[in-house]
Amino acid sequence: MRATEELRWQALQAHAGRVERYRRGELGDDEFRPIRLSYGLYYQLDHTSHMQRIKLPGGVITAEQAEAMADIAEEYARGVLHVTTRQDIQLHWVALENVIPMYERLHAVGISTRGACADSVRNITGCFHSGLLEGEPFDVVPYVFALNEYFLFHPLNVTLPRKFKISFSSCAYDCVQGPVNDIAFYPHLRDGRAGFSVLAGGGLGAQPFLAKPVVEFVDAQDMLAIAEAIVRVQHRLGERKNRKKARMKYVVQRLGLENFRREVETTYAAVQKEMGARLRQELGELLSAYTPRKPQHPPAELPQQANGEFARWLKTNVFHQKQAGYFGLTVQLPLGDITSEQLRRLAALSREHGAGELRASNDQNLFLPWVPGNRVEAVWRALAEMELGAADALHITDVVSCPGADYCSLAVSRSMGMAEVLRQELAQAGSLIDDLGVFRIRISGCPNACGQHHVGDIGLTGMSLQEADGQHRPYYSLLVGARLGEEGAAVGKRVAGRFPAPEVPKVILSIAELYRQERRGAERFADFVDRVGVERINEVARAAAPHVR
Repeated sequence: MRATEELRWQALQAHAGRVERYRRGELGDDEFRPIRLSYGLYYQLDHTSHMQRIKLPGGVITAEQAEAMADIAEEYARGVLHVTTRQDIQLHWVALENVIPMYERLHAVGISTRGACADSVRNITGCFHSGLLEGEPFDVVPYVFALNEYFLFHPLNVTLPRKFKISFSSCAYDCVQGPVNDIAFYPHLRDGRAGFSVLAGGGLGAQPFLAKPVVEFVDAQDMLAIAEAIVRVQHRLGERKNRKKARMKYVVQRLGLENFRREVETTYAAVQKEMGARLRQELGELLSAYTPRKPQHPPAELPQQANGEFARWLKTNVFHQKQAGYFGLTVQLPLGDITSEQLRRLAALSREHGAGELRASNDQNLFLPWVPGNRVEAVWRALAEMELGAADALHITDVVSCPGADYCSLAVSRSMGMAEVLRQELAQAGSLIDDLGVFRIRISGCPNACGQHHVGDIGLTGMSLQEADGQHRPYYSLLVGARLGEEGAAVGKRVAGRFPAPEVPKVILSIAELYRQERRGAERFADFVDRVGVERINEVARAAAPHVR
């Protein structure tokens, strides 16, 4: 069912009626829970205020949308917005009486939060470099938007056995972490035809599974049909009684890969027979409806001379677009947070110097594309004035973290607190930051893995352990050497022991220093871990942490 403007508005008004019924006491908490979750509204720890998740397909944010979210956060959420590890925005401390006015204001700028939680197709992620990347087969962002529109009011969407995650990769870095999604699309050209290879069955949580190849190549025009088929398989065969076994990864495990592939193939054939022509037509219409933003200024090269902090930022935070003379700028957000005023000013910068567009990344940063080279320094100076001009994006100090026990009722540790400690202590590492280059630390506050710790160069999972004095204190387990990408993906290898929180920074510094001293040339960390072995990592980690358990 096409997600028309009228349908979006009708659905929102119906949802508003249900919220009002709950506020009048006509619905109980258990009845209201699936209602609020269907629009991305969670209870916070105190169970009196709420966290709102805002879906942003492909992480794309227009300047108008950024300004609307900044205003909403200022009025309803203490003036702070949080970028998540799936290109969403989260607001905290939202009172229930403000929820419907908030949704109406988001609706006015083209944002729906329907499916931001619940047993639905969640925010569809897309490579934030796509459309700008040298050598990419084609721009995947229009396909992200098309699939989001297709599933927004799909009859199976909110009745799936469990949450369902879809990604569209493009860059070699695989910034959307395709292998840990229920469906991962990778773009290719075959004999001049655009298409996708399709992986399925990935997911993290307490038991991480990597997606497996299910379709070698499907024409891009049949993208909706193959997604429809795989979602049908999950809807029909996914576990309904035990939510812990309800993700599609367990369907693949239960059937075996070959049987799962046959289910997909058979269902895909049925979809093509039933509605293939209509889906191809619908996709064409959806792709035509997507209008990419255009730059406001002519291209220009970067300045020939740069010094000091600006030179460092140019090296680590500036992406050379395939469109000569245009650059994408990574705005590093400490712990993924940005204030309303910062976001407002960033939206203004995107209008003044770029294309009026920002993109959120799975690394909890924002990306400002389409800036001509002769305007890059002016943007950096403006970012520095608003305390967002830090260099070293995606380096060891750019730590990714879930909200943790500061906000989440499931978390058992303050992952954001640990991330801030690491940022501060690792910032003193001097040349180590440069020597390591891109190096990703990811932290989760519980086994649910919202911080995606399984796929970091170093991943941390928080826990609480009782010590000799009877007190419970925070500890972390470590994974090292994960890989992403269409081929050869792997979750991190377990480092032996559980490390007390105060000793974690020293452990990470010791592992990083070992990598710097013993790496071979431009050897990636995952290759280094494979070569030296996890036992070597264990030795170094234990030597740095005398109280490891």
